[in-house]
Amino acid sequence: MSPAKCKICFPDREVKPSMSGLHLVKRGREHKKLDLHRDFTVASPAEFVTRFGGDRVIEKVLIANNGIAAVKCMRSIRRWAYEMFRNERAIRFVVMVTPEDLKANAEYIKMADHYVPVPGGPNNNNYANVELIVDIAKRIPVQAVWAGWGHASEN
Repeated sequence: MSPAKCKICFPDREVKPSMSGLHLVKRGREHKKLDLHRDFTVASPAEFVTRFGGDRVIEKVLIANNGIAAVKCMRSIRRWAYEMFRNERAIRFVVMVTPEDLKANAEYIKMADHYVPVPGGPNNNNYANVELIVDIAKRIPVQAVWAGWGHASEN
């Protein structure tokens, strides 16, 4: 939508650029400088959901992947949780672990809060087995599943 068309459809609004594109905002609205710690820091995922109008709290995530993919996911979410909640452990992680991963003492296992043993061998026995992933997600239970890349994310 062009800025000219916006003025016709939304005469009380103006287009403001942001990092994620153009947004319509009410004309004449005072924009105060945000204090990130005051305006966006909350104590828990439940408070975050309530404050920002959501309806599903995610406190436990099943990581249905292994290796560096799992490590990067957990590091990113923990960094975000620390910035948002001042608690990097506000979101807990459950990982799937094959006998091969356990024998190799894989880094992602050390980072997890809980692990679930799964069959070894080809990935259709474990990380690409969608039925197994759904079964684990229901049994634990978790509020979200992160499939990562490769394995189940490509099924």
